[in-house]
Amino acid sequence: MSPASLAEISVWIDAVDSIPQDVPYTPTDRFAHDNYENPRPAKKRRIMDASYGDDLETPRPPKRSRDVAAGPRILPPSLHQFEPPSPRRTEPDAAVSDTVSLESHNSGRLSPTKQLQALEDSENSLVFCNFHDHEENEECVDVMRMRDMIREFADGIGILGYDDLEEVIPLILGAECKRFRYSWANDPGQRLLYGSMPSMRRLQELVTAGWRHDRGTGTSEDDWNANVQYPLIKLAHKTSKYAGQLAVHGVKTVKLDPPWLARTTEGLPKHVIDYIVTLKPDTPAKQAWRELTPLSQAKVKSWNHITRDPVRSHPIAINIETKGPNKSWTDGKPQIAIWTDAWLNRLSYLPSVPTAASCPAIPLLIAQGHDWHLLIISRTEEKTTIWEQVAVGSTRTCFDAMKVVAVLHWCMWWAETV
Repeated sequence: MSPASLAEISVWIDAVDSIPQDVPYTPTDRFAHDNYENPRPAKKRRIMDASYGDDLETPRPPKRSRDVAAGPRILPPSLHQFEPPSPRRTEPDAAVSDTVSLESHNSGRLSPTKQLQALEDSENSLVFCNFHDHEENEECVDVMRMRDMIREFADGIGILGYDDLEEVIPLILGAECKRFRYSWANDPGQRLLYGSMPSMRRLQELVTAGWRHDRGTGTSEDDWNANVQYPLIKLAHKTSKYAGQLAVHGVKTVKLDPPWLARTTEGLPKHVIDYIVTLKPDTPAKQAWRELTPLSQAKVKSWNHITRDPVRSHPIAINIETKGPNKSWTDGKPQIAIWTDAWLNRLSYLPSVPTAASCPAIPLLIAQGHDWHLLIISRTEEKTTIWEQVAVGSTRTCFDAMKVVAVLHWCMWWAETV
């Protein structure tokens, strides 16, 4: 490099260093907006010192300067509620969505789909299967008989048992009178074997309550349980031929005891099912109760897979899950599957209980808002199958509600006689 070039560079450096050094400057705190004691003014104004000439550039701090000497900032307690995001690279969206699908959106437990998959993958798997789908499963004789009988009620065949139907017709509202006059609907000789006819006025009250709870966005599941579904179960129980031998219990808040009766206790729903119908203990049952001993890890003895009084001394016969109209049908399937599977496991430890090969088909009921469905569970040495489903009726009309009452009466007859 030539001497002339070096001289020019030296003159340029001297000119840069000649900027006045007595200009007051205070670095801007980039965290000033976090100062809760002395917040910054609403509108920021730029202040220029008069000693600056127009030909000199206003000095500014570097864009990302940090006041290291000031030490770490202490944030107010309200800003420490959540942990800072992880500095790690975000996983692909597919992995994130798979993780989200694994857990329930409001409970952190396994989603209904994952619960069903866990039941299928376990030893002696539990699977759901449609009626007539014999590719991998074959319906036993008990399943077919129960299915066909319930389908007749679902079609309205023999759901009425009035000796004089015309006495009831004036109590029926609107166009439903035509449906009650169907020739195949009234069969008192067969229908009264299971129970008597419920009060038409009371049935109409339940139908009206269902309409009221289904308006607009609807009401909560608890409201449906308290004002529609549970009263319908109680009405069917009261008019059942076997009301004196059976009892209805709410079990929404009970837990499986001992927990090992379930196939897995990881990720299971906190709430299982809502109602059960039990057998009131007769003299032989009371005698057997005195000889019964608790299962391992259970503090008290029980005929069932729960130990709450008085249910523990009343053998379960019918299991009913209820959902609000806005709840998913998929939610109810794993709940009743987990519950009944653990119940069957408990029964296998009782003395003089039929083996899996001779276990009878058992009816299960799920109500979703207005609509009621019947499923059937059967068990063999290789697997447990839940056959679905028959839409048995609803609380939208009195005629369809009569179907539900007829099915409940038949299930109560089955519980007492099978």
